[in-house]
Amino acid sequence: MRRGDAVRLQSGGVRMTIFNFVRDLPDTAKKKYITTGADEEDVVCKWFVGTTLKKDVFKPEMLMEA
Repeated sequence: MRRGDAVRLQSGGVRMTIFNFVRDLPDTAKKKYITTGADEEDVVCKWFVGTTLKKDVFKPEMLMEA
C-alpha cells in the first residue's frame, strides 16, 4: 500500500484513498493521532459521503485494494 492507492475495508464499504501514513505526517498532526491510540504504521484514508469529505485512520490489516 502506498499514498494514493484506492482501498476498502476488508469488511466492505466505500472506496477510500490512502491520504498518508501516520509516520509521514507533520509532527503536530502525528501527535494528534498517536495520542488517540494510533500507531505510526496506521493509514490515514479519505473518502466522500455525498459531497462531504470524511477522513479516518485504519490499521493496514483492515484494508484491501479496491
